[in-house]
Amino acid sequence: MKKTTILIFTLFSLFSFSQGINRPDRILTYGLSNYHHHTAMEFVGKDWNIEIYPVAGCVVSRKLTDSVAIEHTKLWKKMDSIHGQNSKERYKREVIQEMKRVMEVQEIFDSNKEIKKLRRKIERAKEDTSANLESSTDHNIYKWIIYSYERENNPEHKWIPEFTVLVNLENKSSKIIAIK
Repeated sequence: MKKTTILIFTLFSLFSFSQGINRPDRILTYGLSNYHHHTAMEFVGKDWNIEIYPVAGCVVSRKLTDSVAIEHTKLWKKMDSIHGQNSKERYKREVIQEMKRVMEVQEIFDSNKEIKKLRRKIERAKEDTSANLESSTDHNIYKWIIYSYERENNPEHKWIPEFTVLVNLENKSSKIIAIK
């Protein structure tokens, strides 16, 4: 019995340790975030292999903020060893640059009359749509996915992808691609 317990404990320890090896580093967040800033943090985080991980809403304790500060100190020490000194400031600058691009992409997306028409058509047929900025390929091409939601005849309550919009920042254009 003792050997079995030790074996189970050892396997559990090894399994738990191995889970953390491939996990990206995390920036812990709390409070309400600005959509453009949060999206920019996620896109830059992918380049840096950092996950944006919300840990609380608007009401936070002093203990939580202190814990977040300690974790972030460890994170930026590690990032300094990987990316060189002042990695935190470099990361913040990249997030601000990316946030400006995300805001510009949003303007191009919102100004496209064809997208508005397609969304209205879906809303008339299926009741609701949602547009999500999903990814950035090279900081010039951004991919939006437009989802529809039908309240009736939708037992799984799923949002269904209807079409993709690629926004090109270089020539300030957008291209609509149907999803079948």
